[in-house]
Amino acid sequence: MFILLGLFVPLLGAGAHEVVVPAVIGKLSAQHLTQRIYVIHGPQALPSPKTHAFMNNPGFIVTSKGVVVIDPGSSLQVGEGVLEKIARVTDKPVVAVFNTHVHGDHWLGNQAVHARFPDAVIYAHQRMIERAQAGEGESWIALFQKMTKGALTGTQVVPPTVGLKGGEVLDFGDTQLRMLHTGKAHTDHDLMIEVIQESAVFTGDVVTNHRVPSSDVPQDADFKGQIKAINALLATDNQLFVPGHGLSGGREVPEASLRFLNILYGSVRRYYEQGLSDYEMKAQVISDLAEFKDWYNFDELGRVISFVYLQVEKDSFE
Repeated sequence: MFILLGLFVPLLGAGAHEVVVPAVIGKLSAQHLTQRIYVIHGPQALPSPKTHAFMNNPGFIVTSKGVVVIDPGSSLQVGEGVLEKIARVTDKPVVAVFNTHVHGDHWLGNQAVHARFPDAVIYAHQRMIERAQAGEGESWIALFQKMTKGALTGTQVVPPTVGLKGGEVLDFGDTQLRMLHTGKAHTDHDLMIEVIQESAVFTGDVVTNHRVPSSDVPQDADFKGQIKAINALLATDNQLFVPGHGLSGGREVPEASLRFLNILYGSVRRYYEQGLSDYEMKAQVISDLAEFKDWYNFDELGRVISFVYLQVEKDSFE
């Protein structure tokens, strides 16, 4: 589980090698969601040797200026698989990459894109760049190497180079992308990317579908901030939402994450005010969220409750 981020093992040797695209991405199709938008809906399961740590939803947007890639995946191998899917759709070059946040399942595929399209600009929130420069990319590779028994060999960190703050509108000919950032939510640097002409948003992990929100790295999240971010998304006129994990869909996708978070935060706060500790309230909170028991990572809810508890406790002193 990703909460074990501090328990790293040394990287395996990464000498000359042939990149092998993981079978799991090879079997998937890039789904054509709108005129411009394609998404590869990755598996929800945690990283394994079979998947090369592939578990996110890489997307790409075909514009008149070229292809824009959103979150090219967790490894060199997965990034190569994303490029294969793009080549089946268009012969246009990749001109830009956007990374929604620093968690490695979303952006370590930058390496493959940069190797094939070295002029493509890689964008992210400025705070993500700072965290990547501080060594988080290497830490994610080490963690995934352990979880996949060395399947990421050859993967190297290629960090974003252009920092954003939110509010920017970037022009790609017939397509404009607006950057949305509402403060700390899933992380302290989430970028949600609005495709204006398509009334669509790539949410990163601010929204996930059929997955407990921020359950993989709860120590990075602000759960009240995540509620704020999803409310901001729902205040827009967008109709298509591409989550960081799980299937894309309409407004019901962020609405489900929002409902989960509102129940979770409200439940923890209620039992906190009754004087219960996090471990004492666990069973009651889980019962309050029973309608979501079939969501991925629901069995990890105990540690999520512990981090929400700390936030509720902090709020009580403000």
